[in-house]
Amino acid sequence: MDKVAETPGQAEQNDRLRVLAAVPFEEVAARAAATVVREIAAYGERDPEQVTTELLAVLRPVLAMLREDRDAAAEEQESFAAFGALRAEQGIGLEPLLEAFRLSTRLAFDTLYEQARSAAAPETGMELTRDFWAACDRLSTAMVRGYRERELADAQAAQEHRTLLLRQLLTGELPADWLPSAAATLGLDLRTEYRVCHARPAPGRDIADVERALRRHTTTVLAEPGMGRVIALTTRPLPTSFDLPAGIGEPRPLARLRESLAQAERADELAVAFDLDRCVANGELPLHSAVLTLPVVGEQLAERCFGHTDGARRATLVRTVAAYLAADANADQAAAALFVHPNTLRYRIRSLTTATGLDPARTEDALTLWWAVRHLEATAHGSRRVL
Repeated sequence: MDKVAETPGQAEQNDRLRVLAAVPFEEVAARAAATVVREIAAYGERDPEQVTTELLAVLRPVLAMLREDRDAAAEEQESFAAFGALRAEQGIGLEPLLEAFRLSTRLAFDTLYEQARSAAAPETGMELTRDFWAACDRLSTAMVRGYRERELADAQAAQEHRTLLLRQLLTGELPADWLPSAAATLGLDLRTEYRVCHARPAPGRDIADVERALRRHTTTVLAEPGMGRVIALTTRPLPTSFDLPAGIGEPRPLARLRESLAQAERADELAVAFDLDRCVANGELPLHSAVLTLPVVGEQLAERCFGHTDGARRATLVRTVAAYLAADANADQAAAALFVHPNTLRYRIRSLTTATGLDPARTEDALTLWWAVRHLEATAHGSRRVL
């Protein structure tokens, strides 16, 4: 029976198969493993036989792709991604992993190239070696993807663990025997007392803004978007230039941070209620605290001081009184702050005295006006918490 002649395409494919069949991939993997264990520190303690098995798991899909003259299948790419993820889990760095891959594929390429030069047509050899590097490139990309995905997942899990520990520490829910390990995980010192800082976004700002602002001045930061706040630990007061409303508690040991947190929350409430773009310390504003604690008194005093007017006229009068009190009854300074003529300001104050009988020059009346203004400020900023 006559032999059927090969077509050009069949001849080329047969050349590829002959070359690939002649390449001793098991021997290549064993030689590569010995080189990897000897030259790459991260693999220095690994069993060469185990490394050989792992390298064969890399080379066999490449060999299958070359034999079948195809691209990497989805399952092969996912297998390489899993391979990379496993190395991340084993604690092998990405750089030594890629170096081991480079050494192994380089040795395989050299062997394949020599075999192709001696047993295949030049065109077939060039195509085969080109396809080899293309296959290695695709699979190494999948391996790196898997490695980085696992690395990211591990980092997220570690961050979630840190967040849980810090939250439990701040709320007093952390068991006492966990305190040393929690401190080590969070980078905190058991012998040091920490202040808790509490802040919420002001209008036009978001949680990320607050977190960035606090991170520059604090040791550990916990952002809680769901609760609309950021909590941080520090060993020193925040600078006066801090340009966001915030509160800071007294220094406390780690086991009693919940006390400092409660103080910081109350101080932050004052900063927000009275639109103070700075960090308020615990106990710093006792009269402001009293204004929030006694809203009924504030309503009564606001009616006493400003009930005779309403709308824009009332708003103007409140601003005038606030500026006058802030300037310690200096009409010229208050007028400059309001961008009005001093006589205009004096007229408004006289009109207030005529309508209410309250004279800001008298201490008791000045306190009454101050309380009414502060109550209206807190109401305008939506504060409803009783401290």
